[in-house]
Amino acid sequence: MTQSHVVLIFQKKGLTVIKKYFAIFLVLYLAIGQITSAYANEIENLPQAPVYGAAAVVLMDADTGLVLYGNEAHLQLYPASITKVMTALVVLEQAYDLQDRIEFSEHSVFSIPRNSSHIAMDVGETLTVEQALYALMLASANEVSLALAEHIAGSVEAFVSIMNRRAMSLGATNTYFVNPSGLPVEGHVTTAYDMALIMRAAAQHPDFVRIISARRFDIPPTERQPLVRELLNTNRLIQPGAFFHEDVIGGKTGWTTDAQHTLVTYAARDGQRLIVSVLRTESAGNFVDTVALLEYGFALPFEEVTIFDPTMYAQDIPVMQAINGSPTEIARVPILANRDITFNLPIGYDPAWLRYYVSIPETLSPPVRQGAQVGRVDVYVQNIRVGEILLLAQEEILRYTPSPAQPETQPTTTYQPANIYAQVYEYIESTELMLRELLLTFALPLAASTITLLITVTAMLSRKKRRMRRMLHYRYAKYPDYYRYR
Repeated sequence: MTQSHVVLIFQKKGLTVIKKYFAIFLVLYLAIGQITSAYANEIENLPQAPVYGAAAVVLMDADTGLVLYGNEAHLQLYPASITKVMTALVVLEQAYDLQDRIEFSEHSVFSIPRNSSHIAMDVGETLTVEQALYALMLASANEVSLALAEHIAGSVEAFVSIMNRRAMSLGATNTYFVNPSGLPVEGHVTTAYDMALIMRAAAQHPDFVRIISARRFDIPPTERQPLVRELLNTNRLIQPGAFFHEDVIGGKTGWTTDAQHTLVTYAARDGQRLIVSVLRTESAGNFVDTVALLEYGFALPFEEVTIFDPTMYAQDIPVMQAINGSPTEIARVPILANRDITFNLPIGYDPAWLRYYVSIPETLSPPVRQGAQVGRVDVYVQNIRVGEILLLAQEEILRYTPSPAQPETQPTTTYQPANIYAQVYEYIESTELMLRELLLTFALPLAASTITLLITVTAMLSRKKRRMRRMLHYRYAKYPDYYRYR
């Protein structure tokens, strides 16, 4: 085989390898491009951020408590009459019977400003708890809130204490109530996020949902009032008109000079339930902002995401035992999570929403039983605890007992589980296979290409050298006298 044949063979080999890996690279490039394009299309199809004028807003998923959108969510502001959502929640949780009658005291009737919301109740007049809740949530009657507080807790102060404890239990840590009505008082504050939490808890009561969804309720004549009291819901989102929204189930409005307009709303569409809380808006801005946030929330696409995989915390924990008076590692036990967790999240969600709190000991003491729980992982999405993962031992480790013929200080590595040798052998074998694959994939094609290049260059130099010799020979034969004296 001549030198030119060898060069030709290596050139063909090199071209074949180059063509092969170029094709693989091209396929990977096109696949990554398609995935990136599909993800970009999904992001482009996301709804535009809502436009609003409120000082603080929150859009919350009512089923999970996930905040889908928020701005100044934890800013403390005056709530005004949306306070009555918490008042109604406490009444529904504390009252034994909605048909119990409550009697209006002089304090409940005359301690509220005459220019505030009321239904003109008189001292000694009675209503059922249910009728009082309709007056509270539809007409925002302030004297009714005081009468309910006195009926449930014995005094307004005791009732307000229950309100604050209940708010704290819901996670509304930036809320503090001074009265059950929402009339402006120094220190009576809440946040958009806290009010969404309170509405979410209240919406779990069917009676509450029934009451806030009513457009009108008539209180029949009482001991002091011969006429029917007609109560119209102040929430314009459920009343026919310019702000009517078919997805809104109900809510509670609020207004004072200090708080301006506030609104907390409960809505549903196609099985998805949303809560919107807006604080401190201009006139009618609470309705406009609420509709904008609802449309944004209902347009958000969701996907089921695996937020915890069992392999995320696969590791080994040393098993320590006191041998000859000193702690000694006798084995390492592998641990693995017992399950995965999926969660329905909006497409394009912020990965910072996911948080993991791992509780795991630094060491274990024998015996360790296979399948025993040795730790756990608490999984959170935002402030929502969505599940607990158990970390289980994958092997059994018994207590090491040295034989009489062996000193107690004998190295303990020989008493690790028998399958450690199989693991080491498997690791060596997998490493060998990986190196062999790397050699076949990268080293041999690179070596072949290098040899092909060297042979090609050598052949080119050889041809040039032979051509130079022939040229010199020709010149010497033609001009012998010229080259003889050089």
